[in-house]
Amino acid sequence: MKKEKVTLKQLADLLNYSISTISKALNNSEEINSHTKLKIIDAAKSMGYKIAHTSLSTYKTIVVMIPDIRNDFFAQVLNGLEDAAREHNFKIITGFSNESYDQEVAYLAALKKESVDGFIIAAARETQQIKKYDHFEELIKLGFPLVMFDRVIDELECDKIVNDDYQSGGRAFDSLIESGDRTICMASTISWLSVGQLREKGIRASVEKSENVNFQVISASDEEEYSIKIEKALKMDGIQSIIALDQIAGVLALNKAHELQIKIPEELQLICYSDGLLSNYSFPKMSVIDQHASEIGKKSFVRMFHLINNTDKIKVTRIHTLKSSLIKRGTTR
Repeated sequence: MKKEKVTLKQLADLLNYSISTISKALNNSEEINSHTKLKIIDAAKSMGYKIAHTSLSTYKTIVVMIPDIRNDFFAQVLNGLEDAAREHNFKIITGFSNESYDQEVAYLAALKKESVDGFIIAAARETQQIKKYDHFEELIKLGFPLVMFDRVIDELECDKIVNDDYQSGGRAFDSLIESGDRTICMASTISWLSVGQLREKGIRASVEKSENVNFQVISASDEEEYSIKIEKALKMDGIQSIIALDQIAGVLALNKAHELQIKIPEELQLICYSDGLLSNYSFPKMSVIDQHASEIGKKSFVRMFHLINNTDKIKVTRIHTLKSSLIKRGTTR
């Protein structure tokens, strides 16, 4: 016996929508939100309704490229991004450059050939060091929506989601000055990254406005070198405060201070970026500059969502800056 053809009216009666809404959803009308479209499409498929190839697929796909999943800042960004994507029925493909330019290029070369709707990227350390951006420029030329976050490339004409790194560095320095400290050290293992450079510029700008300040800088490219330098400085230089531009630099300084039996925060104050696992489980609990990583992830997705659904002939790129927060805990007075 021949199976009867499913009609729009049957779908409308089943789902309690008008025939017009059913038709628009099946034909990918922008008047119908993505949640309703997905619900109608799933029901239509289960009833054997034949959907035209021009109709909406069940999801859109975004590639998210992260430099280092071991950095819990990026893990928090990814969590926020995935939560927002799930609400809109988007699929996330995550790639890890492991701070390598070549690996970043290889990932993007492979993924741009797939059915991908857009890219959300934080640049690898090596990419920023060698300043080669052809692989990003090619994505833009091919018409892919591109949103960069945190580690962004100023030269690229694309949307960017960033923190107020310059301003936050100055705020951290000013708070230590207000507490009475005058021998202040900036410590970093990320001086080659755009975010590290911006934080340093903000701190130096505040230093120039302050009187009678002994300002010192400790910078290293790896943890072993950094540990040696920070131990020497704590022993010899009479440091009263440290602003660590990254979590690793902050926790290593705190551990070294414990080894040297320096009292925290009475004899040494510490502030570090950012509010992650290392800083939360330190003792005392670390004072931090919270970059609101999960919110960066959500904002990155929202911007991508609008880019994908933007049908305007004139495309406008935007830079969205989130204000970070100084959270004082056990390592500051």
